[in-house]
Amino acid sequence: MPSTLLIGATIAFALVVSTMAHADQAPSNTGAVAILPADQSRFDIRYDGHLILGGRLSVTPNSKIYLKSNLEQGNAGEITQRWTLFTHDGATLKLDGEVTGSSEAFAAELDSAAQQTFKMVRNSVGPANNLRNNAIYDRNRDWVLSNPDNGSTRIQFESNRAGKNIYRWSAMGKEISIHFRPLYYQKHKNLTYFQPWNYSVWKGSVTGWCSWWAYFSDVHETDVEKISHIFGSKLKDYGYDTIQIDDGYQSSNGGLPENWLNTNEKFPSGLGHLSQVISKDGLKPALWLNVHFGDEAFVKQHLDWFIQDKDGKAHKGPWIDYGLDGSNALALDTVVRPTYRKLSSMGWKYFKVDALRHLLYDSSYPSRDYFDKKKIKLEDAYRSYLNAIRNEIGNDKYMLACWGVLPEAIGIANGCRLGGDGFGPSTLQQYTSWNNVVWRNDPDHCDIKPNDHKSGKTLDGEERIRPVLVSMAGAQLLLSDKPEVYENDANLEGVKRSSPILFTLPGQLNDYDPTKTDNLKKGLRNTKGGADSGPIDADQRGEVCPWWMLDIAQPYESWTVLTHMNWHDKPMNQEDVKFADLGLEDTQYSVFEFWSKKYLGDYKGQFTAKSVDPKDVSVYSIRKTLNHPQILSTSRHISQGAVDLFNVNWNEKGLKLCGTSHVIRKDKYSLYLRVPEGYDIKSAVVSGYRPDIRVDDRLTEVSIMPDKTGDTTWQIEFVHKP
Repeated sequence: MPSTLLIGATIAFALVVSTMAHADQAPSNTGAVAILPADQSRFDIRYDGHLILGGRLSVTPNSKIYLKSNLEQGNAGEITQRWTLFTHDGATLKLDGEVTGSSEAFAAELDSAAQQTFKMVRNSVGPANNLRNNAIYDRNRDWVLSNPDNGSTRIQFESNRAGKNIYRWSAMGKEISIHFRPLYYQKHKNLTYFQPWNYSVWKGSVTGWCSWWAYFSDVHETDVEKISHIFGSKLKDYGYDTIQIDDGYQSSNGGLPENWLNTNEKFPSGLGHLSQVISKDGLKPALWLNVHFGDEAFVKQHLDWFIQDKDGKAHKGPWIDYGLDGSNALALDTVVRPTYRKLSSMGWKYFKVDALRHLLYDSSYPSRDYFDKKKIKLEDAYRSYLNAIRNEIGNDKYMLACWGVLPEAIGIANGCRLGGDGFGPSTLQQYTSWNNVVWRNDPDHCDIKPNDHKSGKTLDGEERIRPVLVSMAGAQLLLSDKPEVYENDANLEGVKRSSPILFTLPGQLNDYDPTKTDNLKKGLRNTKGGADSGPIDADQRGEVCPWWMLDIAQPYESWTVLTHMNWHDKPMNQEDVKFADLGLEDTQYSVFEFWSKKYLGDYKGQFTAKSVDPKDVSVYSIRKTLNHPQILSTSRHISQGAVDLFNVNWNEKGLKLCGTSHVIRKDKYSLYLRVPEGYDIKSAVVSGYRPDIRVDDRLTEVSIMPDKTGDTTWQIEFVHKP
């Protein structure tokens, strides 16, 4: 029931004073406590026994402050609290304080009006101070504190103290409104199994190669060995460290452990051999399996191990045949655990578990009566199956749930393939708020030179735009072309510059395209079986957002990377971009385009993004213009410094720009510098190398050709003529 109170300056508002939450306890689905003391000098909010907002309150002219409060509880138990501070004479209020969250708390935008002005997908690397941010989300405790009018609130990262992230929260206006939602993802987004206090997301880059789209099931041991050697020698140093064998190696299609552990004639040396080959190439061995079970004779012998229909017979469904009952411990101990235990001992590091949607939709859903009679939730049995896998492989190995969005796998699987077969760019904009909060999003295999399987020809593809999109999304990137594609260096520029994948957090707590997540909130699921995409499975194709942005915060500097993507067959016109629409401060910025290596100039207010060719992408770095020489970009990665630059420092007294760069063997590495009027380069020293220096007006390029992969220090000295 909604409740509204009008409270004077001497009264504190409290719904429920909950018990102190411990690190291993779930946060409570109760309201927070808002406190407005008698002297009106503060406004504090406490939740689960913790001070999450401590604010100093002032009013000009001096007036009496009132607090209007409201609490609503939805049908799913989701709670939304709203507080409004105001006066009766229209005086200006100011709230300046600190929001304290766990080490997983981050700033983002929620219900932002700015998204209607300039639509984009925004993620962050490090603590973002973007002006579009109007909310703090604490992943560890799953609460969000927000101001619905992001124009009147400023949120800035202050520090990490004692393992807690502290944000400065400032708001000013005739009214100040604050909203609080506990269990935001679990209740408001309807993710029952989202319990982030019990698990961590995978923070490493997930990049490599998968055999499926290149070969389908016609893959051979020699194909895997060849691609492993290519990636080990050409792409490993760029971050591509995983080689995944898909369907085609097993002796029989699923079922008993021996069917997975024993290979067919195309893989004569066995899985242990391949694991060693891939490992010797410096890469991680990865393997596809599925939960299908088709051995009818075995099923009849062990009927109680399998999900049964209303007649007491083993239920047979499409794509799954017979579904193993995850609530039967002996079934798991005999069929599931030995397979993953042995593969893990062989050195396999990544497990793609397929047909999970069919176990759920084609076997478990039609058999609800079976689970009801056992007084077991089918979802619990399903998760027991997944937990059996997780317990055998351990938490240090990557587990991908496949295919379609599977909320029942949350907290167990590290990643999820969001849509159907084949690279799906649209999938990544439908679950933007989930990535690296719930799990790692997977758009499926990324073939950069699409293969026309009807003609057998390799077509001109999307060599740059595809890997760039995945990298900007912070998703997982498994390439899937045949070896000859990677043997040709002309195909690899986009691949090299998009990896490793930086660990990003969503800059927006609303999904860019909420169609599918709205369906999930409504409780819609796939009731017609798992053969086709359902109401919550991400769409493979559709209109892809042209603007994707990264807010990057490094210890030495913060900057913005903005990509303009053209997924169409016609050129995209140039477009003026206002810095305010990007959430940037009102100051001057220096803009550099990555692929053309062009310094576009210094701009106040806006810049012009150039026209984009069909199936291509522009990548801009936007940095505050400084009054001394500064880094504009580097050649290594589309983040333009976040992957490769460390310890960058300007020495004003010595007129020196110094730093460390991570470089790749035989990959020309360039620092692109803006040198303002009055400065000229005097010398450049790069540890172990003699750099080339190219000066083009105010742009200076300092480049080397590394003979090994590793870190190298550099120092560039200037002269200044005032």
